[in-house]
Amino acid sequence: MKRSAIKPVLASLFAALVAAGAVFSLPLPPPLPPVTLAVFFALLAGLVLGPAWGGASLGLYLLLGSIGLPVFANGSGGFGHFASPTGGFLLGYAAAAITAGLIADRRGWTLPRALAGSLLGVAVLYAIGLPWFRAILDARPDRDLNLWGAFLIMAPYLIGDIVKAFAAASLVRTLRPLLVNYLPATSMNRDARA
Repeated sequence: MKRSAIKPVLASLFAALVAAGAVFSLPLPPPLPPVTLAVFFALLAGLVLGPAWGGASLGLYLLLGSIGLPVFANGSGGFGHFASPTGGFLLGYAAAAITAGLIADRRGWTLPRALAGSLLGVAVLYAIGLPWFRAILDARPDRDLNLWGAFLIMAPYLIGDIVKAFAAASLVRTLRPLLVNYLPATSMNRDARA
């Protein structure tokens, strides 16, 4: 395979992995979102592919879901999901991948940088998703929810997402020898300038 085709193929692969991580989920009673591995794969996309291709990968995932393909949690799809309480978290996946890729710096792939990128990716995910979650739930006439209340609802998910951030950073560290062969630092430097 030509080196120029590797990144688009990997971006497509990560979009599929995020979809698989979302589809095979543990459903919870509404308004709670299901527990998925989508955050893990979104962070991993940013760490492995960098901000541009990691963001493109998640953009592809969101596009596929918005046109109705069943790639969102519990095998659902459609543009209406962005108007749900978890719509902000869906959009936050792309921001988390971009942030993780920016901070981790693919040229080094050190564990501390990968971990910092993953954790900041989770922080950005919640900075986008949590206010959205609160706003949608608070708009219902039977609810009065402030941001602190929304945070308390989502706190167990945050703990799980922090564990996923550690797992993604550790996996990148373990896969570093393989990644360097397929995504060498010289091509990464060219990508950073482009």
